[in-house]
Amino acid sequence: MPAFDYTAYYQRVQDIKKLQIPANAARWTERYERPERSYEIVLYLGCNILRTPDIAADVVAVFAALGLDFIAVAGVQFCCGITWDRFGDVAKGQNVSDNTVERLASYGSRLVVHWCPSCDVHFSDVVTGRDAKALPFEVTNAPAFLSDLNQRGLIPWRNPTPGRMVLHSHRGREGHETGQRRARADRENVGNLLQQLPGVQFLGAVDSPPEYDYDCGPGSLRERSRWLETRAELLAETRRLGADTLVTVSHACQREWCDAADSTLAVRNYISLVAESIGCARPYETNTLRQLKQIADPQTIVERTRANWSSHDLSEEEATEIARRYDWARTAPRSVAP
Repeated sequence: MPAFDYTAYYQRVQDIKKLQIPANAARWTERYERPERSYEIVLYLGCNILRTPDIAADVVAVFAALGLDFIAVAGVQFCCGITWDRFGDVAKGQNVSDNTVERLASYGSRLVVHWCPSCDVHFSDVVTGRDAKALPFEVTNAPAFLSDLNQRGLIPWRNPTPGRMVLHSHRGREGHETGQRRARADRENVGNLLQQLPGVQFLGAVDSPPEYDYDCGPGSLRERSRWLETRAELLAETRRLGADTLVTVSHACQREWCDAADSTLAVRNYISLVAESIGCARPYETNTLRQLKQIADPQTIVERTRANWSSHDLSEEEATEIARRYDWARTAPRSVAP
């Protein structure tokens, strides 16, 4: 089995990001520098969220609109180490995790808020579990953090976001207690937030089978045809419930489901709905990946995203090479698709 190409993996994240969002809208830190001051909160976005950078921008916009004292960090210099661990490079993964913990701690925060479920689970299962590392800060996750703020009356719901909404949720893999716990908590916390959105009729949740654990990340790679069948079944159930919007929790789920949207059913991430409801201004488009996956044609993608890639100082030739490098088809295997 050939060695995993980590460089290509993380380059893909950057390539796809640059087609989707203008440079000035990426209001998070990807290059670590020693901070000049401390922050109350570190918003830890992870790496793969940058494949759906509008979601990353929406998370940051929500935290900013809530008046929180925070710094948002993302990308490979803040990787949790899960990629190396999954491919058997345990020692390297431990080094990556150690560096990230040290960097997160340097911000002097009392609390680190994980956006990415995989980072959250990796910290629980591996960093503080298997490797028994002590963290110099408390850890929570975005759905739990925002649900707590809502319960304390600290989220100013302003704008109606009308819709009949169903939550796409997970159960957690059998025998994986951390995944099960995270899946249950996400369903409860995001469900509570959706019920607070003005104008929303919340119709309940549709669950992925346990084999897909806590989000549609690696599980959607295995037996891709079976996963697509499962997605179709859950979409049919969503329509039977009378929904006009399917709501995802994870960026991985949004990435894998967004192209299933059509004129009768929207697929939205919960944080984007929260951002709209509390009145966040957006100097960027949302749900861009859905459009690109449905367009599929590389040259049309280049034209459609010109304002984005040019802001990152890419030439048209470079943007075209990126658009042609990846398979944008909705049924493509995740190893090569966005």
